[in-house]
Amino acid sequence: MRSLWLLLLLPSSAVASDRLAETMNDLAQEMPRFSDSPEGIGVGVGVGEPSGIALAYRPHKIHTLAAMAGWSIKDRSFHLHADYLLTLRSTHVPDSSASIDLYAGAGPTLNIGKRTDGPGLGARVPIGVSITFDQPVDVFIEMAPVIGVLPEVELHGNGTIGIRGWFRPKQ
Repeated sequence: MRSLWLLLLLPSSAVASDRLAETMNDLAQEMPRFSDSPEGIGVGVGVGEPSGIALAYRPHKIHTLAAMAGWSIKDRSFHLHADYLLTLRSTHVPDSSASIDLYAGAGPTLNIGKRTDGPGLGARVPIGVSITFDQPVDVFIEMAPVIGVLPEVELHGNGTIGIRGWFRPKQ
């Protein structure tokens, strides 16, 4: 009797397994794909001053909108910045899959919970180097002088080393 029940359950479990596989395949088709190059949407991490989650949108190799949300160790505050970056020069490394991009840009910066207990607002002028590979990954090193405007005018700097993976939304 037990073997009869097993024979009745086997076809239904095979159908359920096929449905699950089909559902997973459909879901995978809707997910963003790794990009063929460092273009599209970049997601990664940065370590330094500040440290946090690095996000970017690069519609093509010359223009990038980059942001970071994280923690400023120096100011002991939540840090957020968003920059427009322009690639100034791109050099392919001979006999390698890597290329090196020099970029510069500008954008606002915000620190919340700063030592003065009020938000800090300023402008950044980042200058950096991005090393890209055939894989959809780039490593970046960035320095940015920052002109603080609120709560008082002051000059300081940011420096971050990070890595991003690049994705393309489903077309």
